[in-house]
This record gives sequence, C-alpha cells and structure tokens, in this order.
Amino acid sequence: MLYPNSLQAVLLFDRALPDLDAMMRDFTRIEAMRSGTTFSPNETIPGRLHRLFVPGEELNVSFELMNGPPKMQVLAPALGSAYIGIVTPDIRQRVARAASHVIIEVSHGVLAGVEAIPGVAKMMGELGMARAGATRAEFERRLGVLALAARVAIDHTMPVAVHWTQSDQLVSGEAFDHLAGMEGVPGPLHIHPYLFGPRPAPGEEQLVGFRTFGARHWLGREIIVQPNVLPWDANLDTVFAFLRLATMPNGYVIPHGDTFGPEDRSLSYKVLHHAVGDDIGYQEPEPADVPFYELLPLKHLAHGFVAPAHVPEANAFDDRAFPVGLMPEDQDAKAALANEWAEKRRLAEGVGGRFEVRAAGPEGAAPPDPPSPPPAPVSAPTPSQPGMPGLSGRGLRARVFGRKGL
Repeated sequence: MLYPNSLQAVLLFDRALPDLDAMMRDFTRIEAMRSGTTFSPNETIPGRLHRLFVPGEELNVSFELMNGPPKMQVLAPALGSAYIGIVTPDIRQRVARAASHVIIEVSHGVLAGVEAIPGVAKMMGELGMARAGATRAEFERRLGVLALAARVAIDHTMPVAVHWTQSDQLVSGEAFDHLAGMEGVPGPLHIHPYLFGPRPAPGEEQLVGFRTFGARHWLGREIIVQPNVLPWDANLDTVFAFLRLATMPNGYVIPHGDTFGPEDRSLSYKVLHHAVGDDIGYQEPEPADVPFYELLPLKHLAHGFVAPAHVPEANAFDDRAFPVGLMPEDQDAKAALANEWAEKRRLAEGVGGRFEVRAAGPEGAAPPDPPSPPPAPVSAPTPSQPGMPGLSGRGLRARVFGRKGL
C-alpha cells in the first residue's frame, strides 16, 4: 500500500502517431540537466519502444507506443468519478476519440516491479529479499520522473487525455499539465477525491462528501469526509492540510479523537481512525475495505459553520496547571492523562504549533472517545509549508477537550 513501485502515465491521442523517439530524447536531455541523471538504453525499437535504465539507482523508465485505444475496463473507475467529470466535463468524448496511446512507466529495481505480483512477492519475502524502491524518497523520485516524462511528451503532441494511474485520475492533457506543474507532494495530482452524497429531496441542499484514492501511498490509509453542508472543495483543502502536517519535517498523523486547524482559529476538524472492517458511515454500509482517517468538520468560519460538538475557545485551560476538578481522582489515571498531554504538546511544538486543552463542559456533557492509538509514524520529511495548521486533541477522558491552535 505504501510507496507503490511501478507507476504509469498513459497518454491518449486522436491524431497521427506521436514521435516517440523525440519524446524520449528530450526527456533524457531535460532530466540530465535537472538532476545529472544519465540513462542507458536497455531495449530500443525505433518509433515503438524505449526502455532506459540508471544503474546507480536502479531506476527504469520506458516509453511505449500502442496502436488503438487503451482498455476501457481500466479506465472505468475514473470515468465513473464525479470529480473527473468536473475537472474534464467532456472526458468520455475525449476517450472515445482515442486512436493510439503512449504508456510511460517508471520503477525501481532490476525486476522492474515484477515483485508486485503476489506469488513473486511471497517468494521474495520467504527469501528475505527487500522490495525495490520501498522508501518514500524513492517513491517521490519516481513520481517526479514520471511527471516530467509525461509533460515532455505533452510538449511534443497534446494528448486528448492522460491517465495518471497512481491516483486513478483521467483528465485532459491541458488539465494534467497544470496539475503536474503544481508544487507540493502529495498534491492535487496525487489525491483523487471520489465524491458521494445522498440525493436531495426537492428544496433540500445537496450534501457532498468524498473518499480519497492515493493518500494510502503516503499514510497507509485513505481519508474520508462524510457528506455535510460545507463545499466539498473546502473540505478537500483541509485534507491537503492534514497531509502536509503528516508529511512535513517532524510531522505526524493527528491521533484518534483529536482536532486540528490553523492558528487563526478559522476552522477546526476532528480526526477519527477507522480500521479495516469498521462501519464508517453513509457511503460505507459494508465494512471498510481499507483503513481510513475520517475528518469531521467542527468549525469553518469562512462558510459560517459551527457544529454543536465544537468546544468554544473560551473553554481552554493550561494543561500544565490544570484545574483539579477536571482531572481523574485516581492518581495513576491522572498521571497517564498528564503524560498524554505532554506527549501531544511535544508533537505539536515539533511542527511549530501549539497544543491546547479545553474543557468540554459539565460532567456527562460529552461522551468519552475510544482509547487513542499511538500516533502513526511518518517515514520521511518533506519541506515545511507556510500557514501550517495547528494541532489539537481531545483526550481519552470524558471531560477534557485537547487541541493545538484553534
């Protein structure tokens, strides 16, 4: 689930066959200028196939021209996505015009991703062989190389559509070029929000939520936002803030039951962790097929939204000089709660944020959250982003509400 090895971009064309040789030559020239990488040819069929290899990092890149359209069953999930229809409204007509396609593939290792086959993977595991390209740095290297190769190909001949398989996005060539040129990883190219929501009755407001595809490649889980009154793109912005927080230097995943938001207190979201098999709500009457992080909006001032469950900022107190009446009577429980807050403060301050605890109200006003699992590890840092959201947390016990920055 983390850091998939073999990555593909498929470019669909409706005109004369593109010049594959020129695409390959320009890509290798530009990548050499960008990173100093020197490619060695592994296999060449002029005009049809180029397989390239970088011995030092065992990086494989291939360009292959295929006559005819791609397999429609592969594109069906993306074609069924409402989000794809928003990004490229005429995507079905574009795909229908495809007369040829170019497959660009990037992978690490001499086996070139063959170890992803279950039988091969099992054999390698039994032999104690490490999976190729299994680090975040190598994964993001593959993403960068693939995006560059696809954009170079687009410069030669604009495709009618591009299928980016890592996040199963299928968009116009122009839209892909824009998404691939955006800074930040993971970014909009890498996270596909599958929109869903109930059909509104006459006069009712449409409620929209989404579940992502692509977040698992960094976090080992996908992210879900249940249908709510906020615009779905506002919720998607918060998903990217959540991802940046998890993948920045010293970053971590918000613990179960905690909340997060920016320092200006303009929004607040609660985070819930769902395991495989959990019932996670409206769109998931069946048990979840993958683990999820759920983001539950509590406040979004730009849209005039404050949920009843939001704990007012005025309820904050100093967790290092806490009111005795809010603490458990048992000394061990009291020490455990103080230690929990101290650890969350350390994590929050490690990303330049604040940790804040709020009283949820009188005894019995808020039910206890399930016990919090330990914060999920984050494999490697990415550059810090300006305007990073703050951290917060609701503790395990019923009468306190912890948070950073809101």
